[in-house]
Amino acid sequence: MTVNKRIINFGKYETASVLVNALIVKVLLGLPQLLCKQTGNAAWMVALISGLAFLVLVLFIMRLYKRFPNKNIITISEELGGSALKWFAAVLIILPLIFKGAITLRLSAETINLITPYRIPSFLTAVLVGIVIIAVAYKGTEGAVRLHAVFVPVIVAALILVIIASCSSFRLSNLFPLWGLGEKEVIKTSASAILMYSDLIYILLLYPYVKSEKVFGRAVGWGVVLAVIIQLAIVLGYVLTTQYPESGELFMPVYQVSRIIRLGDNSQSIEAIFYPVWISSSLLYLTLTQTFVVEILGQASKTKYEKLFIVPTLAAMFVIGYMPKSVTYAMQVSQKASPILFICTVALPILIMIFAYIKNRRMPYDT
Repeated sequence: MTVNKRIINFGKYETASVLVNALIVKVLLGLPQLLCKQTGNAAWMVALISGLAFLVLVLFIMRLYKRFPNKNIITISEELGGSALKWFAAVLIILPLIFKGAITLRLSAETINLITPYRIPSFLTAVLVGIVIIAVAYKGTEGAVRLHAVFVPVIVAALILVIIASCSSFRLSNLFPLWGLGEKEVIKTSASAILMYSDLIYILLLYPYVKSEKVFGRAVGWGVVLAVIIQLAIVLGYVLTTQYPESGELFMPVYQVSRIIRLGDNSQSIEAIFYPVWISSSLLYLTLTQTFVVEILGQASKTKYEKLFIVPTLAAMFVIGYMPKSVTYAMQVSQKASPILFICTVALPILIMIFAYIKNRRMPYDT
């Protein structure tokens, strides 16, 4: 069964760009602040431990994937359990994607109004973002991924600039006490932090669009390693520049760090760099989410008219995103929903792949 209506062959660069942005969006949203609030000065240690655990999980998934060349999780589900399992997997993947897209849409609109000089209603900002999402969604998967290939390197370069420029404000004393609020909190938070990697699902959706198994493996390797390194560097930089307990209270940590950086004695802070970084990263993430929701619906229903799903699914994101009474409450809901999102987008697909692997383990395949 083909996923796309025409052959799309993404290379290592495009595929890695998608994975990098999908995995670092949460850092820009406020992950450093959350980790500091839970573990104090040891937030960087949590980022390191959870990042390494995530890499091990990816290695396990890639090992399973050798049995399923050029197939995504929906195709694997159909081969294992027919149409019923295909739809079951599709629904349980689509719902978390829509939910995460909805929360990101709300946060994007609210933060654009907060950190930029423009003061327009949040909902109107979200509508403007929605128009961009629709325009890209009509270009399909290729349009969304090509945009990542163009903008993600710029985003990464800007983040590296912020990290390097903040070195002059580092205080090594902020690393102590080394275990922050205690060893138990570090271990507990590290375990729960793994649940934040639910965007791993894009690894299980991108495969059919990549040139070859070899290219896919390299792209995943480069993408996830780079994302983990960036995440660790940002969290560590935030800890070194911001003392606890203030580090557990600041909104938009990367933005806050950029505000204290000054290039030259009399120059302005470089916080303006963060505006396009955050806006671009969140828009890319939203377009990717919307595109794959539509692709999954099209694949599950086997229709040629999957673009008819674009507006209804985006409308669902708007409704869900603006149900919470405030952006703070929306972030709290997202945090509490992390275990469910992880089960639906990571644990369930892995379980399906394991059963499919067992079913087909005696079948020959190319290594």
